[in-house]
Amino acid sequence: MILTSLDEVRPGMMLGAGVHNPEGQTLLGPGVPLTAAYIGRLEALGCMTVWIDDKDTRDIPFDHLLSEGTRLAAATQIRRIFALAAREEPALGSAALQDIQPLLRRFQRAIEDDPAIERLLELADAIVREVMDRQVLTGLGTLRSLDTEALHHGVDVAAAAAVIGRLLGYDRQMLKKLVAGCLLHDVGKVFAGDPGLPSPARLDADAELRLREHPVLAYLMLCESSALGLQVAHVAYQHHERQDGTGYPRGLTGLNRVGRGLQVHQPRLITPLAEIAALADFYDSRSTDRSYRRARPHDQVWQMVQSGAGTQFNREVAELFLSILPPFPLGARVVVTSGRWHGHTGVVARLDPRAMERPVIRILADETGQRLEAFELDLARDEAAISGLGSHVQAPA
Repeated sequence: MILTSLDEVRPGMMLGAGVHNPEGQTLLGPGVPLTAAYIGRLEALGCMTVWIDDKDTRDIPFDHLLSEGTRLAAATQIRRIFALAAREEPALGSAALQDIQPLLRRFQRAIEDDPAIERLLELADAIVREVMDRQVLTGLGTLRSLDTEALHHGVDVAAAAAVIGRLLGYDRQMLKKLVAGCLLHDVGKVFAGDPGLPSPARLDADAELRLREHPVLAYLMLCESSALGLQVAHVAYQHHERQDGTGYPRGLTGLNRVGRGLQVHQPRLITPLAEIAALADFYDSRSTDRSYRRARPHDQVWQMVQSGAGTQFNREVAELFLSILPPFPLGARVVVTSGRWHGHTGVVARLDPRAMERPVIRILADETGQRLEAFELDLARDEAAISGLGSHVQAPA
């Protein structure tokens, strides 16, 4: 399969992976031939990319960290909790931050009484179980439409954070809190108008201020929940803080190492669970298409994390994250930038966990974009360099 921008999809192409609505129902299943009407419907739904079936790449695994059942069920529970918050939004949306906490009592009672929270915690445990044996992150997020963007973002952030937390040695209970916090880390955006808001650059001053308040709003919404607990609330509260103190909402700092024992919670320091969430949130938001921004190639985001280690991200967490994250994930589209095959394009076909920066590439097109008979270029044996391509780059003809 090839991840392809919807702009480049043509009638007759075959869908490689299913497309789902916010309720988790399948709108179009894998193997469906795409018609002009189907493509138009996908565009209307806000889909930006789809997986296209391709004879030369069918053997390359479409590998998610989570099973489809767990992924869709978790997204559904996030949606239900966001919907509970949205019921209160008309009253709270324009209220000053200092006046909101007393008004949140009704929401807090609602989530305590609603089975969605219990179900979300069950799914947090399921996510932890499914990532327990993961040694490498796939790096390719869930396909999303405008309606499902915020939901699947939460799920992908939670799955990546769980892998990092497990490798840091956190026990099952702590991992469950980390995952629950990541699933709900953006719930405060409901009071900024919508969880899938456009870029702050496109908002007026009042809306931008409210958006920047979403970590505080999330904390106030969640901190009284006996089912969730304060650690979950603090993941949402601190996921935009930075190691150097330039983050928000409180300008907390970090130690650039993972606190253990009594070091886990110290005044004015970011809690380690939130440091993990901050990194997973950044990576997912930059490496997947958003309604207001195209995805960056995965190797570019990998390099952004590397350059932000120590200032934006906890250095120890970032180094561990990069050690299990391939710069070029399976299925990622790449271009050869040096050597005999300069300008040729293809997809990552195989990875060696011991040398993830030198994958095997399935070459599909020449430097003009014309399809050729596929062949493999093993970068462990060839000195060629490669660079990532975004999904909006035209698929080989």
